[in-house]
Amino acid sequence: MNLRRRVHEHIHRVPPHSIGGIVSLARVPPGQTVNLVHIHGGHRLRKRLADLGLNVGMPVRVIQNPGFGPMILGVKCDSRLALGRGMAEKIQVEHPQI
Repeated sequence: MNLRRRVHEHIHRVPPHSIGGIVSLARVPPGQTVNLVHIHGGHRLRKRLADLGLNVGMPVRVIQNPGFGPMILGVKCDSRLALGRGMAEKIQVEHPQI
């Protein structure tokens, strides 16, 4: 198994106790829709994310998350947003209850 695949599988492994719980956006696998719960960061980060259209309480769909580098999010209707790994680590999301 090559290194890239091992990193991808490690990043996208979501612990069973986190289903329905709060996890970092960077740990969400592609294809899932999650709700933004909290942003760990100062005023500048919160304002930057709000300017990009990311606010607490809104649903976000993860389109691409390779496990390294930026990830692609689906926001609102058909908008897509590239978000750096550092910012994604600071955003806490919740899997919707089924």
